[in-house]
Amino acid sequence: MFKPNPYQDPRTGKMTPAMIRARQPYFKKNMISLVVLLGLVGGIYTYTYRFLHKDDDFRDVPIPPIDEKELQKLKMEYMNEKKRREESQK
Repeated sequence: MFKPNPYQDPRTGKMTPAMIRARQPYFKKNMISLVVLLGLVGGIYTYTYRFLHKDDDFRDVPIPPIDEKELQKLKMEYMNEKKRREESQK
């Protein structure tokens, strides 16, 4: 069904010396292509990572003022929720 590959050792599956000689002229070009492609992919990845992880601290977004009464109400809600979670975990 399948013919054995003449450039592969049938026992080990490794390339024969003839195959190694046939691939030798292309090795340098293949390695250069590999370096270029890895550099391109690495550059795109680095650019995207830096673009997405910029220092975004929202300094330009104005915070509306909050009065003291509302702040106390929010603190109480937070504390009640915290207590409820602690009790449910016990």
